[in-house]
Amino acid sequence: MTTEIRERAGKSKDIIKKDGKTFFEFTNRTTAFDGVKKDEFAHKGEICCKLSAYWFEIMESEGIPTHFRAFVPPNTMEVKHLEIIPVEVICRNFVAGSLLRRHESGDAVPAGIEPRLGAKILDPIVEFTTKFEAVDRPIDHEEIMKNGWLRREELDSIAECTRKVNNIMKRRLSDKGIILADFKIEFGKNSAGEILLADELGTPDGCRFWDLDSYENGEIVSLDKDVYRYDKGDLSDVYQRIYQRICE
Repeated sequence: MTTEIRERAGKSKDIIKKDGKTFFEFTNRTTAFDGVKKDEFAHKGEICCKLSAYWFEIMESEGIPTHFRAFVPPNTMEVKHLEIIPVEVICRNFVAGSLLRRHESGDAVPAGIEPRLGAKILDPIVEFTTKFEAVDRPIDHEEIMKNGWLRREELDSIAECTRKVNNIMKRRLSDKGIILADFKIEFGKNSAGEILLADELGTPDGCRFWDLDSYENGEIVSLDKDVYRYDKGDLSDVYQRIYQRICE
């Protein structure tokens, strides 16, 4: 007898436990501004799942261990069971999003960075935020270690892995005329305590993608969830177009 247990894993995915295996089902749910704005869009889950599978396979081929096992059409991935580390990692190549909002609210931004939307960050920065809090917030190494979430060497390893992921994605996206402005990723630990890249990767939910030609002409054209956040277009159409540009 097959037993299936379904859990709501987050704002846009469900976890399914079935016959001793773990699956991530990507849904059409869409949220913004910490859940204040909510909708559903056709084919969104399928597109994000296929993009995640695409990028996880690339990372595995580049020697980066991930939780990915198999793509199960149309919108599900089989994954390795992990204990998710309660810290999100953000890598920034350009100024946008919460980094710009921090400046606008009077907080300091890292030295050498021009606080202007679209300004290039010459040396990409890796930052950490909380996860599972009502509103995620920036967090430093000391607080992470004090809470026992990660050791110093694990933090260094995750930062190094994030930079490697960034370099791989930037190189491949540049060839397709796409700028990777920033992205967020998550990690988890398996039963042996090994840290693996987890959750989802390279989707327009978790990345800021900009059109390269438009940027070089002085305009930022979003190819990600910002079209939904700021009512700049139809999310289903934009997600389909970014999928085609990346994968086809």
